[in-house]
Amino acid sequence: MIKVGTLVKFSAPDIFAATAKDYPSFGVVVSSGEPRNNGYGVQPSWKVQWINGKTTNEHECYLKEASHDNL
Repeated sequence: MIKVGTLVKFSAPDIFAATAKDYPSFGVVVSSGEPRNNGYGVQPSWKVQWINGKTTNEHECYLKEASHDNL
């Protein structure tokens, strides 16, 4: 379950492969955002501080909790 403080990776369908390659390996969820419509319904969103120092707002469906299995 994603919450503030969770270590995450960007994870998106192959159609976003060009975008996904521009994301750093890992980030930390720093706050919750307003739920947003991603075209498939309203999804929770999160503000993520990436290891390169950038901060983005991401739909929860594009974030994957980092674990020992996906490092």
